[in-house]
Amino acid sequence: MLKNAREPIDSAKNTVQTNYYGTKHVIEALLPLLQASSEGRIVNVSSNYGLLRHIGNEEVRQELNDVDNLTQGRLDELLEKFIKDFEAGSLEMHGWPTKFSAYKVSKAAMNAYSRILARRHPELRVNCAHPGFVKTDMSMGFGVLTPEEGACNLAKVALLPGGGPTGAYFAQGEEAPFV
Repeated sequence: MLKNAREPIDSAKNTVQTNYYGTKHVIEALLPLLQASSEGRIVNVSSNYGLLRHIGNEEVRQELNDVDNLTQGRLDELLEKFIKDFEAGSLEMHGWPTKFSAYKVSKAAMNAYSRILARRHPELRVNCAHPGFVKTDMSMGFGVLTPEEGACNLAKVALLPGGGPTGAYFAQGEEAPFV
């Protein structure tokens, strides 16, 4: 299907900017409104590609999984290191994914950021959700779910009852591990 899944550096930077920093900036802008609500919810659209098993570097995997100690600043540093390694052509040497690398790393970072937010804002429900393999332009129409079915999986997480999980990852509407 895809012979070369390594993207150019500009595409990698745009992917990280969109999937991680774009999400982060929107959340920061909306956070005061969410905090004013008694039912504040954040559901970040994730992907199975954002699971930690796609990061070969054990140290980075452990840092991204250490929700009690990981900070936004450290997360930004890890993304800067990823981009630096990408530019240097040393992704494999440093344990980063080599195919769809920016997508995988940006989604893993967004998952970690979601967990940081959940820890900092226990009054909110902050979760990540993988909608499933959806038939879209991004999947080149190869998905198995319709866009409506994928959206239902996300809505299911948004509509979890008060006091439900926070800082969790959901795959197709069911809670699952981040690894």
